[in-house]
Amino acid sequence: MIRSPRLVIALQAISASAVLLLAAVAPAASVVELPKKVIRAPQLPDTTRYGYAQVTVAAPNMRMIYVSGQTGLADDGRPNDFNSLVDRSFVNLLIALRAAGGQPSDVVKITLLIKDHDTVRLKYLIDKRRAFFSTSPPAST
Repeated sequence: MIRSPRLVIALQAISASAVLLLAAVAPAASVVELPKKVIRAPQLPDTTRYGYAQVTVAAPNMRMIYVSGQTGLADDGRPNDFNSLVDRSFVNLLIALRAAGGQPSDVVKITLLIKDHDTVRLKYLIDKRRAFFSTSPPAST
């Protein structure tokens, strides 16, 4: 059985006062192997409850595609508070992933940096990341 084209995505997020999402995407033409495997090392804490895995491995022979930064800034009068920025950043990331034929479960790495970080913002971002990646979390920093 031949699978339809899939993507493996390395996602990086950077923030000024918002969250900026940058993605590297890798589609595979015809693979039987899953594009990403989450590895659970028993010596490391299980971080999947926070929406990320300690280790992910991309399948061999993947082609990388890079998606430029996706911000959550709105200049049309919508709110630009932290939660709104995070929400729109993930919506924009999903749009970019779908445009390249991918989905959140294809992301292999994410780095999220928050300016003026506090426990409330961190909790919101963790909850959003966990919901976005569901049962297939990427590695994360």
